Amino acid sequence: MNKKIFFLILLIFISASFIQPEPVKTGIGLKTGYFGVPDQLLDLIMFEHPGIEGKFYSIEIRNYGPSGKRSVFSGLYSLEISNMKGEGQWRVSQDDARIKGYGEVSQINFTATIIMALLPGLPVRPYIGGGIGIGYINLKSDAEQVDELGTTIDESFNVKKIIPVGHIPVGVLINPGKNIELRIEGGFKNGFYFSGAFTYTF
Repeated sequence: MNKKIFFLILLIFISASFIQPEPVKTGIGLKTGYFGVPDQLLDLIMFEHPGIEGKFYSIEIRNYGPSGKRSVFSGLYSLEISNMKGEGQWRVSQDDARIKGYGEVSQINFTATIIMALLPGLPVRPYIGGGIGIGYINLKSDAEQVDELGTTIDESFNVKKIIPVGHIPVGVLINPGKNIELRIEGGFKNGFYFSGAFTYTF
């Protein structure tokens, strides 16, 4: 991976905590969970496929509005590493020849997201959000196919590039203690995810 790109994303992540002037509350936390593409979605575009799934890990900074953790709007800045892969038989349609292969997608991204709590006065508060960011993606694939003459054809590629990142979170906020925030969250961030997050506020 290009070290300059990584340090640029890290610098943006650190400076993001100062974007919102004089926040009432700030928090720092960790998030992890499942990352992949649901089989139901793959079934719509492919006749045969393996599961495509993996995990992700994030470091987060939370900035809250004038009412602290009870604010309607709050900010979320995240630096995330994710990986998903699939290995097995692939066919786009029933008439296509089977391709035996392995694919992997790794990402490092930074996103800035606005979260809106729908019922900010409740102990358990549902929320939705939207955000954008930038990411570094590495796509790898190795495939093997046997044609009608019995010849084995091997194909592989490795693509690395900078891409835009979109983030749509949906979840619930819980505060079991004065300085603790927990989130159960699902959504989309260049892939579908389901996660749990822990934030310490101060």
